[in-house]
Amino acid sequence: MERKAEMLNQGTAASWLPRRRPDGHKGTFGKVCVIGGSVGLTGAPVLAAKAAARTGSGLVFLGVPEEIYGITAPLSLEVMTYPLPGREGRLSAEAFFRIQEKLGTCDAGLIGPGMGRSRDLSRLVGRLLEQVQIPMVVDADALYAIRERKEILKHRREKGLVTVLTPHEGEFSYLGGDWEAERGEGALDFARTWGCILVRKGPGTLIADPEGNLYQNTTGNSGMAKGGSGDILGGMILSLLGQGMEPIRAAGLGVWLHGCAGDLCKEEIGEYGMLPTDLLERIPKAIRRVQGG
Repeated sequence: MERKAEMLNQGTAASWLPRRRPDGHKGTFGKVCVIGGSVGLTGAPVLAAKAAARTGSGLVFLGVPEEIYGITAPLSLEVMTYPLPGREGRLSAEAFFRIQEKLGTCDAGLIGPGMGRSRDLSRLVGRLLEQVQIPMVVDADALYAIRERKEILKHRREKGLVTVLTPHEGEFSYLGGDWEAERGEGALDFARTWGCILVRKGPGTLIADPEGNLYQNTTGNSGMAKGGSGDILGGMILSLLGQGMEPIRAAGLGVWLHGCAGDLCKEEIGEYGMLPTDLLERIPKAIRRVQGG
């Protein structure tokens, strides 16, 4: 039987949006960290980090290979960029302890945007997910890195740790997701089997968790189907996790706001010419719309 998802709408988003404490400071609103980037893929981690800042994080760190630090740092004035050991333009195994140390000071982390693919990176991602004790968003190339290491997700779940996966349909396939099942059932089955929150991206993005909750998004449009949009979504979910939201709500609200920002772009400039940077600029407007402004 087809499982009916609960629809995410503006009312749901409004009830989930965290209230900003008027006496808050930078530490109140979460410290988060993005890990990624490689030669030729310098924009992805920058977009993710800026999205986290736009969504309300108090402090955002961005760790990238030292080979691209000189490119990403000038593009990231609102976040704190730092260089990590690299090899051939990608993060190297020697970066493990520095990444682990930084993530240990944060409330949530995101790994994968623009990271590239290699055996060394797969081992690095696996070690980090095994050792890091904070909520983690796993996106893009980090999804590829764990495709044969998904048991790590179960182990994190057993330790009470939150892991959010954000695959598009192609990534869902090579992660071993069930393509034969109805989309919602496939998402739920994956989330239950591996003990993670799954954001199955696409038209009507689905959000599922191991407890059996299933939501379907109602915002977004085809103008968002451009490289970089997913990196922004990862950063938005990261930010809401870092602000202490219940994980399934952080994922769902991030998806809804991301789509709302895309719909604002469609209204103002149309679907053809909108860019991921246009999405970034409209995150505050999307949040104002939720607030009734």
